[in-house]
Amino acid sequence: MFKNRRYYGMACALLATMLWAGAFVVARLAVGQISPMTLGATRWFIALLILCTFTLPRVKKEWHVAKKFLPQIIAAALTGVAAYSPLSYFAAQTTSAINLSLISVTTPIFIVIISSIMGQKQSSNTWIGCTIALFGSFYLVCNGDIERLVGLHFAAGDILMLLAAVGFAIYSLILRKIPEGLSQITIMSLMSFFAVLMLIPCVIWESTQPSMIFNMNGIVFFSIVFSAVCSSVIAWLTWNIGLENAGPATSGMIYYSLPLWGGLFAFLFLGETMGMVHLVSGIMIIGGIFWASRSPKTTPAKDALPNEA
Repeated sequence: MFKNRRYYGMACALLATMLWAGAFVVARLAVGQISPMTLGATRWFIALLILCTFTLPRVKKEWHVAKKFLPQIIAAALTGVAAYSPLSYFAAQTTSAINLSLISVTTPIFIVIISSIMGQKQSSNTWIGCTIALFGSFYLVCNGDIERLVGLHFAAGDILMLLAAVGFAIYSLILRKIPEGLSQITIMSLMSFFAVLMLIPCVIWESTQPSMIFNMNGIVFFSIVFSAVCSSVIAWLTWNIGLENAGPATSGMIYYSLPLWGGLFAFLFLGETMGMVHLVSGIMIIGGIFWASRSPKTTPAKDALPNEA
């Protein structure tokens, strides 16, 4: 279907972003029914079980390559999975929801900045598109009231959320290039394994807190299953494929559409309203993504002048 690897990667990154947006909506249904760390660890444990049912032979076959890439896989599990949930959880204790949303959508800009620092030159189209999409995301999160940005007060939780955003950017850069002979499904299986190990201490700590809650019911069960299958296995796998084929910068641009998809799904399934704010921000976000995906113009070399006699 996709003859161009870049377009294939962009489609995969878009699918991952849509699934993550859907997972946020589903998680909101389970608020007050299950503690966040427990939900995160449970979803990744189930995801690991799902992966193990059909990936173990492949992991064994590719282990000789995977073990050389193991430090990167462990780092990806830490920065992109295990650290994100605790950091965002603790951040939510000391800062506002709008601050969390604003900081979380800065991940793509960090991808571009870190890529540039690492020597990967970014085109002017990427910077322009990134900026347009960033302002579109901010406009949506602020509900069209830009003055809300001026009145924001930042707290310690903002630093934690900033670390989470940077961590996900680092994760995206770690997996931008994988060794020959190592499949994404093997990386996903090993990453899930290490992520579960890292999340266990978080769950143990959370179980000692008075706020710990785990009411198993239909909503919680659906939230866990959806998160495990869609936002863990499928979304992370397609995101990794997007990183490999489209690159971290382009995939990051697509990540800007996450709040837009979240608003659309909330409108469809939770009955929340949509208005001009969503239209304007949507145009900015989608426009920014398309602008960033444009190939830079190349200046044709001038014809060589004939040698003077």
